[in-house]
Parts: sequence; structure tokens; C-alpha cells
Amino acid sequence: MMRTKEELTQAIRTQFVNVRERGRMLAQALKVRADIAATRRRLRSTFADLGETVYTKLNAGEAVDLAENLSEFKLQIEGLKAELRQREEALKVIMDGEAEEEQAAE
Repeated sequence: MMRTKEELTQAIRTQFVNVRERGRMLAQALKVRADIAATRRRLRSTFADLGETVYTKLNAGEAVDLAENLSEFKLQIEGLKAELRQREEALKVIMDGEAEEEQAAE
């Protein structure tokens, strides 16, 4: 059975829409992955700063009051961990949506 010109045109348009949508989803996923990597770098940097601060105080012979001197680091680390969890969840939602669309297309 041969398709008419209109049927072929519609089939091609549908495929282009599907490709465009997949491209959009992949771009979103790549952006979120880049954000996750940046957040992880900031978290590692904060841990390094924390270690350097503690080492400097210990090396200088100062008493290290963890509750007072390091609470700023604790808050920053907790904030970065929360941000990382949110970004990982956003990536999961994007990837789950893509998997659902692939199943629907089959």
C-alpha cells in the first residue's frame, strides 16, 4: 500500500517533532548534569576550606571550638548537599520522562 503525499508529509513532521522533543530533553538533562558537577565541585572546595581552617587552627596551637568556629561551614555544606539532592531529583524526573516517552513511542 502506497502512502499519499500528505500521509508521508505528516509522518515526517511527526518524526521531526519527536526528534526535536528528544533533543530538548537531552539538552535539559545535560544542563542539569553540568549543574550537578558544579555543585559537587563547590562541595569539595568547601570541604577543603573546612579542612584547611581546622588544620591552620590546630597548627597554630589554637583550641578548635567546632560548635562556634565551624558552624558557617556546616551550614554551607548542608545547603550544597540539599542543592545537590534537588538537582539529582530534577535529573531523575527528566530521565524518567524520557523513558516514558520512549515506551509510548514503541
